[in-house]
Amino acid sequence: MDSDILIQPPYILGKSPKILKAFKEIKKIATKDMSVLISGESGTYKELVARVIHDNSPRRKSPFIAVSLASIPVDLANVHLFGNDKSLSEGAEKKWSNKIEEADGGTLFLDEISEMDKSLQEKFLGFMEERETGVSGGNGSFQANVRIIATTCKNLKEFVQKGLFREDLYTALNTVHIKIPPLRDRKEDILSLSAYFLKEAIKKFETGPKEFSKEARDYLVRYDWPGNVRELENTVKRAAILSNNKIISKKDLLIEDMGSCSIKEFLEEKLKRYLKEMTKLEHCNLYDTVLSEVEKSLISIVLKETEGNQLRAAKTLGINRNTLRTKIKEYKIRL
Repeated sequence: MDSDILIQPPYILGKSPKILKAFKEIKKIATKDMSVLISGESGTYKELVARVIHDNSPRRKSPFIAVSLASIPVDLANVHLFGNDKSLSEGAEKKWSNKIEEADGGTLFLDEISEMDKSLQEKFLGFMEERETGVSGGNGSFQANVRIIATTCKNLKEFVQKGLFREDLYTALNTVHIKIPPLRDRKEDILSLSAYFLKEAIKKFETGPKEFSKEARDYLVRYDWPGNVRELENTVKRAAILSNNKIISKKDLLIEDMGSCSIKEFLEEKLKRYLKEMTKLEHCNLYDTVLSEVEKSLISIVLKETEGNQLRAAKTLGINRNTLRTKIKEYKIRL
């Protein structure tokens, strides 16, 4: 297998020691038909690593079926993976797809495996041991030939120690473990990634020729990128669209400017006219009304930005995922 295949866009770019180490590991295990656990912070594009493994394996011509456990309600994850089960969906009219059967012959990709409920962990472990889905829509059992690749941004060892994740399932998934380094630990790759994302933005948005100023390049390298490669990509694409000149300056990157206006100042400006009218009324329940509207808008915006990924949205908001779910139901937010 040509080693260059693994580092071509749109997969992974980089020449830093840590990412090259990951490349070597990927190359070694891609052709080996075994389960893989990929760990790394949010925004490191672990799903692309999973796709690289699949596309460079003997299963590459078969399906790559992705299941995001962070975005599926716990009570529906079972039917998404195994299809309708009479014991769980009595009277259900909708026939749920069976992702395991869809992946037969190919790869089943489980994004954020730590989000899998304990009861489903037991059932999925049984599947890994027997490769049989059990009852599916009342049609009997099905022998599924799949390779399992899972990702996590959490420390699964700690989850096991706390009793949140089954140790035997962790062992089964962790046949091979690939760690993707955060962008702050591979700063040598930032400029090559930025150049690639800029080139893609110029092509997609037809912005005309663009390039970074020296000051912008220096700043890109100095910044810690807490959102990792995903944050870098979004920042570069935004700058390419919004910059008025051929040269993208440090100011165009908007990283520092995002904090130049405090939340207090922002809300005061936006609410000033509204509050002026509301304060003329009596018993308008202003406090609760404003707080609930701001909260609803904030949650809706974050969910939209995270493409409905409740785990990422909860992290961005700094609240518990169960709290987020409660708020979504309370405000009837459509995902």
